[in-house]
Amino acid sequence: MAESEKPAKKPAPPKGGRKGGTTFPRVSLKQALEYADKLVGKTHTAPQPAKTILPGVFGNAGPEGGVRASALKQYGLLEGSKSAYQATELARGINAAPAEDQVPMLQQAFLNPRLFKDIFDTFRGNSVTKAKIRQRALALKVHPDSADDCVDLFTESAVAAKLGTLDGDAIALVAASTVAAGDSAEGEEVTVEPEGLDSAASDAAADSKGAAPAAQIRTVGQNKSGLTVNLNVDSSSDPDKLEKQLKLLREYGVI
Repeated sequence: MAESEKPAKKPAPPKGGRKGGTTFPRVSLKQALEYADKLVGKTHTAPQPAKTILPGVFGNAGPEGGVRASALKQYGLLEGSKSAYQATELARGINAAPAEDQVPMLQQAFLNPRLFKDIFDTFRGNSVTKAKIRQRALALKVHPDSADDCVDLFTESAVAAKLGTLDGDAIALVAASTVAAGDSAEGEEVTVEPEGLDSAASDAAADSKGAAPAAQIRTVGQNKSGLTVNLNVDSSSDPDKLEKQLKLLREYGVI
């Protein structure tokens, strides 16, 4: 075969591009937040097309820029199509909030990618080695060639979201109870009976002429505890019994 007749080589895929398997963000949350800050500024007045956003925000107008844009979408920081990209409400909230108020939103962004959430839910509250995280990633169908990158991005992003602390080759992940709610609708009310109240304590607040007052938990997701508690009290409520309920609520950290 003549030299001119040799088949052309296929172009190499962009660094961080997909090799198949389960999708995950190909940039760390820390890097994604830097891009998101630029995106907020670029789309402050109106969405912008990819030809503006890719070079202006991600520094690359080609496939690599697309990989970075995809990562921001997975974190919930970018929305829209190539004809009209814009920063999400989450990205704008992080950009506007002081550092001490950003943590719940950073945790929400970290847990938005399905793979990262699955890995975190598996090991939360424990100290786990990178080898164990890699094993879990492979079980979740991450391509073997991408597994090490996945582990590094997961651990770096968990630290950035204040959900983990590195300790050598391991990461200590926080327990679920310390993670702020991310997708709960603001203002939604759920009536619950606090865990640990036995039947005697639950019935203690009930009156023969009416139903027992319930603890109503309003999810807000942005305040320090993530919860606001309202107790319904009427003229039929027994003060002694109500005091017992309040004591139990405090003991179990509901209030």
